[in-house]
Amino acid sequence: MTASRRQNLAFPILASALKGIVLFLHLYSWLIVISAALTLFTRQKDKPGKVKITLKKLTDPINNIFREMMSKPGGKRIPIDISPILSLILIWVISGLLIHLAEYFYHLTY
Repeated sequence: MTASRRQNLAFPILASALKGIVLFLHLYSWLIVISAALTLFTRQKDKPGKVKITLKKLTDPINNIFREMMSKPGGKRIPIDISPILSLILIWVISGLLIHLAEYFYHLTY
């Protein structure tokens, strides 16, 4: 098998892998939306359920990055938590870039 033939076989595999990552990011963005909605529609005094705790554990790693960025010097934060919105924007930008990259690799094979 020649090098160009192996390269032509690798591009569709790479494009499929990139599309799989985009699908994962799409599902993860829905987890962020659901987690934010649960936070909005539950009261502070309510005991958090297993679903809410699991969603918080899954979405907090990316949200905490933006929470730290948004905190003011001295430890004060803005009154509204916009970290889920910023997380979604970041995921959408990364997804768009990966989609274009996957299309680039896919079209190279033909």
